[in-house]
This record gives sequence, structure tokens and C-alpha cells, in this order.
Amino acid sequence: MKTTKKSLWLCAVSMMLCVVMLLGTTFAWFTDSVMNKGNVIQAGELEITVQGYRLVDGKWVGGDYIKEDEPLFTETNWEPGQYGAIFLKVKNQGSLATEVNVDFNIAGQTNNLPDALWYNIQTLQASTGAEGATLLDMLKFKDSRPASENDGVTTLKDIELGDPSLELTLYPEEDKDRYAYYLIEYGMYTSADNKYMDGTVDVDFTVKAKQATVETDGFGSSDYDANATYSVTSQEEMQGAIDRAEDGAIIALANDLTVDDSVVFKFNTAKAVTIDLSGNTITYNNPANAGALVYARNGADVTLQNGTINMDNPYYGLLVNENSSLTVKGVTVNSGDSVIFSNGKNINVVVEDCTLSAQYYAVYHNGSYAPANVTIRNSTILSGGVYVSNSAGREKQTLTIENSTIYGPTAVEMKHTNATITNSTLVGTVAPTGSGSNNNGGCTAGYAFAVTGNGVNDLATGTVVVTDCKFFSEAITDEPNGYYFVYKLAEGSSVTIDGTSVNDFNSYEN
Repeated sequence: MKTTKKSLWLCAVSMMLCVVMLLGTTFAWFTDSVMNKGNVIQAGELEITVQGYRLVDGKWVGGDYIKEDEPLFTETNWEPGQYGAIFLKVKNQGSLATEVNVDFNIAGQTNNLPDALWYNIQTLQASTGAEGATLLDMLKFKDSRPASENDGVTTLKDIELGDPSLELTLYPEEDKDRYAYYLIEYGMYTSADNKYMDGTVDVDFTVKAKQATVETDGFGSSDYDANATYSVTSQEEMQGAIDRAEDGAIIALANDLTVDDSVVFKFNTAKAVTIDLSGNTITYNNPANAGALVYARNGADVTLQNGTINMDNPYYGLLVNENSSLTVKGVTVNSGDSVIFSNGKNINVVVEDCTLSAQYYAVYHNGSYAPANVTIRNSTILSGGVYVSNSAGREKQTLTIENSTIYGPTAVEMKHTNATITNSTLVGTVAPTGSGSNNNGGCTAGYAFAVTGNGVNDLATGTVVVTDCKFFSEAITDEPNGYYFVYKLAEGSSVTIDGTSVNDFNSYEN
């Protein structure tokens, strides 16, 4: 893989070009080589190279592979009507069919200079040699200078991430001598006035590759990789990919990322989108002690997988709103407040193969809304515990915990919830201090497991089945020594632990 970046200046305008490769380990359809007595199965390889050329005195010069510390060109002291052109020559060096695309976003600017600059991008797929007269003939503005978007160009401030019209496909064999070309013309509008003098703009420019839907899987289908998508390198690229994603899309993070906005990644539409952290870490710094790293609403179905999330003061953390779903799989999350905050009706939350640490509840559902379905399996909650709340008279919440270890002041507490907890270890991390009625939060401290209500006269409801679990108080010891609490049960409700019914086991201290 080659990851490369260029810098170019126009009126102190810096455009950085980079190649962000989709690593072979990002998606499940890539495998390592397998060899047995001379019979070889070789994993496919996804790799592209990019060469850059610039227009000088009517001729193309350059052709070197893009390098981070060698600018493609440098131009200063731009003025209205200034013009430049470059092109990128992309080659598929791998063994898999590859879709390539370009996108760019403004990283910084002064004096609103992006309002005075324009660009135009054209694509071409052709054999080597196209960089000669063919691309010169394609130039639209070498003999004219745009005054506004009415002249058929785009203002730089309106750049679009991942424009699908720029996507090209390169095949490994059929196109072995074939290239994808991106011809980029740019300049300053002839109508630009003095207010833009000494302005600058910094633009990140990226050439990206993803696996094309061409090769077939073991069932003869070429659609098995239809949800492959481009890797992203920044917060802006991630949100742009989320906004453009089709149902079922996978977005891969290409590097560690630090973010600090109040609400960072917003999922606002009813489609399934997977964010694959690809082993990377997202650090969420939010000193305001408010906001969310992820906000899923309006029917969004969001999956976060394969990586680490560190959140200093997120308040909501990973927030899922009504009619939406959140799955966290194979992720380690450390939070200075909550991890998952579920807030609405018709919600589905799944935690699988995860390790969660929180100062507040690691998994919390707001009891003002029902129903919600919360599932935790094969996971460890190191602090914070689980709290699933509800009110009598509403549809029951559903809580499922399987093969998990959960630590918390009270490890698991529920109100008006149907629950199944199997083969799990629950640890109340503080000394048992009894219980008290509470209509706006947990009622217990120091218990491994608690079934409660919202007041002295609010009898507990639901069907709760606990099987093959161990309860501990404060820490895990040689033998289970933990406490559990079950408030008075309403008629028709039940709590069983290893087949034994528990009723009126405790009462609130009142």
C-alpha cells in the first residue's frame, strides 16, 4: 500500500494530496495465504499508486509518485483570473478489482478565500500516454477564466466529499495497462475583489480505493462485497461518509482520531451503517461535560466495531434515541461518564464482545420511555454497571445478559423489565448500604443484582430468570458472597434464581 500526500500553494493556498489505502484486514472477505502441499489459496490484494503532473507553459511536467514532503507545485501571489491545472494518474497494482475516487475538504482558511476560488474535475479511463494531448484537449478553462459558478465551475467553499460521479473502476487483469485519470483545473474568479487579498486556504485532497463488486465468493455471487466502502481519515470525512452512506454501508476508520465537538457523529436517517474502527482509537475530549460522540436517531441502525473509544466527559457518550438501534461489537470503551445512554421508545441496544468502563452507568436506559430491548453478551463491564428503568403500566423493557462479567455499585438493576441473565458474574463494587425508594434513578447500592420499582407502593413487575450466575460483593472471592435485592412483586410477576422463586426478599428501608 502507498499512503502519500502532496502540498500545493496558490495565493498561499495549500492543497495536500494523499493516498489512503483500504487495508486488506479491514473487511472479512480478505484472507491470508493458505498453503498445503503445493496447493495455494492466495488472498487478494488491494493496492493503488498515484502519480502527479502539473501544467507548465502548456505542457505536462512531473510524473513522480506523490510524496508527502515534495509539493506537486508551488504558486504564490495569486490574483483574479489566475489559473492552474494538474492531473493524477491512478494505477491498480493489486489483484482485486478496485473502485477509486477523490475527495477533499477545507481544513483551514482566512479572509473567506474559498469564496473567491473555483475548481473543476474531469475523469478519464485510458491507456498509458493519455497524459499527453488527450488531457490537454480536455482542459476547459486554459483559454477562458470563470467569473462565477455560472461559467460551469464549482466554488471551492462548496467542495463535496466523495462525489459519486468521480468514481472509477480498475480491473487487475483486463486493465493492467489502463489508468484512471483525474484532471483538476482551478483558479481565482475574475470577479474577486480586494477583500480576499492575503487570504489563504488549506485543502486536504485524497485519492481513495475500495474493493469493487466484481469478484465472486464461494457461492458465485459478486455482491458479497457490495457494502465495501472507503476508509476515512478525519471527523469531516467520517460525517460525510455517514451522510452519503447507503443502507448496509461499512465505513472504515484509517487512523487514530481525536474529536471534541458537542455532538460528533450524527446518524439521522433510517438506514444501517457500520463504523469499523479497524483497530484504531477514537479519543473524545469534551470539557463541557455534555454532548455525545455518537447520536443515533430517526430509525438509524448503527454498529460500532473493532477498536477503542476513550471519552473524558461525554455525558451521553453513545446516545441512541427512539426507533433506533445501536450495536457495539468488539470495542473497548473507557468513559468519564456514561458509555451507552438509551433515551426513547422502540430502542434496540446490543453490546457484544466488548469491554466497557464508566464513572456513571456503563449501559443506561431512561425509564421515561418503553419499550427497549437491551442485550449484553460475551462482554465485561469493569465499572458503572447496567441500569434499565421503566414505569408500571408501560410495555415491559427486555434485558438479556449472557456469558458476561459486570461490575458496578449495583451490577445490574432493573425496573418493570422482563430479563434473562445466564452464565454471568455480577459484582456489586461497594459495601451493601441497603435500599431506598427512588422514582428517578437506582434504588440500591452494594448489590450484585436488583429488581426494584419507583416507590414504596410501586410493586416490582416483570418476569426475571437468572440461571448459572455468580454474585459477589465488592470483589470476586473464592466463593460467591454477593447480595441480591428483589422488592415486593406484583401479582403475576416473578423472579427465579436457578429455578428457585424469590419474592419479598427485601423491603425498602422507609
